[in-house]
Amino acid sequence: QKLIDQLPVSDPKLAQAFSEAKRQSENEALFARESRRFALTAAGDMNTYALFSEQFRSLVNSTGRAGLIVPTGIATDDTTKAFFGDLTATRALAGLLDFENKEAIFPAVHRSYKFCLLTMSGQPVEQAQFAFFITAVEQVSDSRRRFSLAPDEIGLFNPNTRTMPIFRTRADAELTRKIYEHAPVFDNETTGENPWGVRFGAMFHMSNDSDAFQDAA
Repeated sequence: QKLIDQLPVSDPKLAQAFSEAKRQSENEALFARESRRFALTAAGDMNTYALFSEQFRSLVNSTGRAGLIVPTGIATDDTTKAFFGDLTATRALAGLLDFENKEAIFPAVHRSYKFCLLTMSGQPVEQAQFAFFITAVEQVSDSRRRFSLAPDEIGLFNPNTRTMPIFRTRADAELTRKIYEHAPVFDNETTGENPWGVRFGAMFHMSNDSDAFQDAA
């Protein structure tokens, strides 16, 4: 921030370019929020992949489908939980196949980047297909990796966030489902159930409470 504040003096041309880029970004975010076209994804630090995902979904008719290649965060990130939660609740999610780019499926993309094949349906789908940590296309058809879950099963794992849990194998998914069927979550914010009597609290945060700390000197 100090370097940015010095830019008008140290590099006026760069300061102007930065100001214009910042203004454009802020205006685009404002448009996405105020246009009411992106009721589920115009939240938090917006990313265009989430906006495009919602736009594609809105274009699907009652018998159509839409398939996109997007970051796996569409199903796991906090800012997209409303969108993914609505996909599952309305049974519009047909499949999510998660890839790691270790084998350079996309050569120009970083090897640690995670993306997925997201398939949305205009017709309700009873159980969506999933697979995670895929590194090669042929692994998609591996029955040990691929599994299906109904919306209520996804909600069983994460009733508060409605985001997608990640499982490496079908066995992992089945085992976790059995555990959650017999042992409820600590605090269900949706139903208000708190069978474990859990209370959440915080003591100090180095950021928010930085004025309460003293350095060694």
